[in-house]
Amino acid sequence: MGMNEYQPGALWFFAGVMAASGGAGDFDKFLRAFMAANLLLLLAHVALARIFASARAAWLMIFFGLCVGPILLCRFELFVSLLVLAAWILWQRASFVSSAILLGVATATKVYPVLLVPLLAVAAWREGKWSRAGGVVLSWLAGGFLVTGALGLFGAALHDLVAAMRFHFDKPFGVEGLLGSGIPLLQAVLGIPLRMAPRNGIHGFEPDLGASATFLLEWCWLGAFIAVAWLIISRCPRGQRCAAPRAIFVLFGWYVLLGKLTLPQYAWWALPFLALAPARSFTRGEWRVLIVLLSISLIAAQVVYPLNYSAFLACFSGNAIGNPIFLLNLAKNILWLAAMLVATRALLRRESGSAASAP
Repeated sequence: MGMNEYQPGALWFFAGVMAASGGAGDFDKFLRAFMAANLLLLLAHVALARIFASARAAWLMIFFGLCVGPILLCRFELFVSLLVLAAWILWQRASFVSSAILLGVATATKVYPVLLVPLLAVAAWREGKWSRAGGVVLSWLAGGFLVTGALGLFGAALHDLVAAMRFHFDKPFGVEGLLGSGIPLLQAVLGIPLRMAPRNGIHGFEPDLGASATFLLEWCWLGAFIAVAWLIISRCPRGQRCAAPRAIFVLFGWYVLLGKLTLPQYAWWALPFLALAPARSFTRGEWRVLIVLLSISLIAAQVVYPLNYSAFLACFSGNAIGNPIFLLNLAKNILWLAAMLVATRALLRRESGSAASAP
C-alpha cells in the first residue's frame, strides 16, 4: 500500500481480477484475466452506447477503442470510464444522488471524474435548490469514502493510504503530453538545458523556467476547467441538466491535453463522450475534421508508445528537438489541440443551435 501509484479504487479492481484468475502466484494467468476483464468492459461501453444512444455511437466507440490501441487492455481506464458513463446515464435521468455516489467511486480510482461534480451539483441545484446540490456533494464524498474506508477492513492503515496518494501526486512533467513537448522546445529556444527527473514511475523532467512559470504550467489545466465549466453552464438551456456529451468531451479533452501527464490511455477519458454525442452536436464538416484529427493523433501515439518508446526516451539524452520520434509526439499533441479547438468552437453554439446534420 505505502509505495504504489494506485488509488484505492484501482486496488479493488486489481483484487477482483486476481480473485477471478484464481489468486496470486501466477502473473501470466493474472495478466490474461486482466486483459479479458478489460475486453468485457470495452464491450460494456459499446452496449451502453447502443442502448442509451444509437448504433452510430456504438460503432464510434469501437472505432475509438481501436485507435487508442491494445494499451486499453493493459490499464484500468475502461473500469473508471464505465463508472463515469453509468454516472452520466443516471445524471441524464435526474438520479443525482446515485450518479454522485458512482462519481465518488470513480474519483477514488482516478482523479479526473471530480471535474464532473460541479456540473452535477449545478444540475441538482437547478432542480432542487441548495439542499439537492448539497446532497450531491455529500453523496460523492460518501462514494469515495466507501471505497477508501473499506480497505481498512483488510488491514490498510491510514498512513499507507496517505503515502500512496503523495506518491501519486508527486510526479514530474511527463514527456508525452503537450507540456512535455512544449517545455523542451521553449527551453531550447531560451538556451536552457533540459533537466530530466524521472521518478515515481514517470519519465519526465523539471522545467527551469522560474517558479512563477512552473506554477502556471502545473495549474493551467485548472484555468481551462474553470473556463469550460463556465461555458457549459452558461450555454446550457435552463431546462436541461448540463450533461451534453459534447460538453463533457471538451471538458475532459482539455484536461487530458494540459495535464502534467498525458499518457496514451488517458485519451479514453474523453473519447466515449464524443462517441455518445448526437449527430447534431457538430456540423458535418466538424465531424469529419474531428474524426480525422483524433484518429491520426491516436494512431501516432501508438507509434510513439509502445512501438518506439525506448527510442523516444533515448532522444532526451541528446538533441531531442531534431529527433523524428519527438517530432511525431509533438505532432500528435498538436493534432489533439486542433481537435479541441474545433470542438470548443462548436460548444460556443448553444445546445439548441443550428448545427447541420451529420452522418
